Amino acid sequence: MNHLQKQILSFLEECNRERCVSKIAEKYDKNLEVVRAELVILANKKLIAIKKSTTGKISRATISPKGKQCFREATAIKGSVQEQINELKQKLSALEASFIRAKENPTGENKQSLLDNANTVQSVAYGLNSFFKVGLDIFK
Repeated sequence: MNHLQKQILSFLEECNRERCVSKIAEKYDKNLEVVRAELVILANKKLIAIKKSTTGKISRATISPKGKQCFREATAIKGSVQEQINELKQKLSALEASFIRAKENPTGENKQSLLDNANTVQSVAYGLNSFFKVGLDIFK
């Protein structure tokens, strides 16, 4: 899913009602035909429902239940990833501090602290890996 498709899905989720194509194009400063092309892709993925005018062009769009679910999952994953990133930053700071202590004073206790912090950072980093895989799968 490209950036414009994500924006359209987000806009339709926020509105929670049918929106005309011109409003979507205006919001993202895009050509009507560009927006219509993206709407077709989203509709083919069953993330939105579209209505056509009498001329056969797409005139309105609403987010589908599947689209809402996809949007919510992506949002939830983003929040969870941010929590994991914040935890990783804290663990990296602790690792850096224990490295400095072990370098300045290489006692057994300082070396063990460095090793423990390195293992903790590694486990948090492995935890992030699953979030990235799930996130990529959602937007395929």
